[in-house]
Amino acid sequence: MTTSKSLPQSPLVDKPYYIADTGHFGIKIKVCFSDAAFQEAVKDSKITAKHTALDIGLAESHFIQQEGTQFAMLGIVFNYEDMAKLDSLERMGIIYHEVSHTTTHVFEYVGETNIGDESRSYLGEYIFKQVFAIYATEDEKRECARKGNRKTSSQTDSEVIGARLQMAEQHNGSAGSDSISKPKSVPRRTKNSDRGAESKTSARIRRAG
Repeated sequence: MTTSKSLPQSPLVDKPYYIADTGHFGIKIKVCFSDAAFQEAVKDSKITAKHTALDIGLAESHFIQQEGTQFAMLGIVFNYEDMAKLDSLERMGIIYHEVSHTTTHVFEYVGETNIGDESRSYLGEYIFKQVFAIYATEDEKRECARKGNRKTSSQTDSEVIGARLQMAEQHNGSAGSDSISKPKSVPRRTKNSDRGAESKTSARIRRAG
């Protein structure tokens, strides 16, 4: 099997899902964090039959074969938003659970029926390390996006405060209100007469690539 150096650290370019490999079995596992990403993975696997993910539950493992063709897909799908509500130990348990199913799917895919415990354990460990790393990567990416949104909001607040201070200084040193110039680049905000400006920044998390 390949070494841990090959563990994926980012999604495919321009694709909303990640790829985990299965070593010498040569099968790719598509790891998704939403049904939309799962639909893209199914499409890229040239599977035309309709399949959905996350209708119920927090996570699912999929082994899909297009009838009458050689097209097939192995996938794991997580509902990131619901998984985030759990503690780290529960999340790890769910990841292990789905990887266990996927390990079985790999052997089914290659037609292996007589699998020893050692072979199964090695493959399960290999896949688990990758999927765990993928989940951590997605988690870090979303946390960075949240921090970025908070930083943007804080920066906007500072710009507004700076503009007001500048206006106040101009007002104190001038003969009247006619000499106060409006700042040209103050971001649009909603006015709250009791608390001043209220931020309307909306958080939008976007995948890399």
